[in-house]
Amino acid sequence: MATGAGLLISVMGSMLTASVVRAAEQPPAEPSQAEPAAVQPSSEEPSPSPWAATVELYGFAPLRTSGTTTVRGFSTDLDLDLDQVLRPLTFASYMRGSVEYGRVGLLTDITYVSVKGQEGRLIDIKTRSIEGPRGERSLTFTPDGQGSLNAKVGNIQGIYDLALRYRFGERESAVARSGSFTVIPYAGVRFVNMQYDLEVEGQGPGGTLTFRGPNLEGSRTLEGLNVRRQQSFGGTVVQPLVGTQAMVFLSPRLRLFARADVGGFGVNNSDDYSWNAQAGLGYAIGNSTQFNLSWRYMHLGGSNDRTPENAYSINQNGVEAGVKFFF
Repeated sequence: MATGAGLLISVMGSMLTASVVRAAEQPPAEPSQAEPAAVQPSSEEPSPSPWAATVELYGFAPLRTSGTTTVRGFSTDLDLDLDQVLRPLTFASYMRGSVEYGRVGLLTDITYVSVKGQEGRLIDIKTRSIEGPRGERSLTFTPDGQGSLNAKVGNIQGIYDLALRYRFGERESAVARSGSFTVIPYAGVRFVNMQYDLEVEGQGPGGTLTFRGPNLEGSRTLEGLNVRRQQSFGGTVVQPLVGTQAMVFLSPRLRLFARADVGGFGVNNSDDYSWNAQAGLGYAIGNSTQFNLSWRYMHLGGSNDRTPENAYSINQNGVEAGVKFFF
């Protein structure tokens, strides 16, 4: 009996030992919930903003300025080099800017220049002119030895453009692939503010006073000319404006650009015209900054179409340099 009990205990111990060994050899059970898979980063880049803008700070150095200014019948010719323009310069400010949404946007170009005492040459003085029922009568004084008369012109010139624009081609940028191009036609308004002061002084041997009327014409010679006279006029006109600017990249950082516009179209008076023509090169000095150098020709003209006459016709051509920022 005792022997049977011992044998039973021995068999049970062997079975328990085998169960423990098998349990130890089995791998641990998998967790009931699977671990979440790692999140893969998105390969798509965010779409660019539809908004874009540019700002250009520039300066215009006219190598030659020519034309005629008439202030209340006093007319003077101007033919100035760059030194004659810069010496009487008192203030100058130039800025261009644009903003667009998609392909449609606005642009502006602001110019303000003030000079005092530009040198001129007196060409004639119309002291009085009357249009009546019997025709036009005028009294004109022409001095002898015009070189002895000094004419000084003070001028404040403000040109303010505002226009709606549409872009064809690539968005404006400082850096782009070779061959990228942009063409932007625009239309809007140009505000031209011109203020002139004309001072005439000098002495000479004399001059000729001429009268012209419907049935009479005569002249008289005056001796001992002594002239000192100052006249002023000013005003602002609004001109319709159309233009186009374009550029093409010659290399990723070098571009060729051009711009041309016309304003006025004789809307306010027969001489009311203004226009610009410009061509040059731009080079990126950063990923969003560009240096521009160009040649520019500008014309401004206007008249009050009344008597006494106030009028100007000015032509300038020279070098323009600027720094343009892209946003």
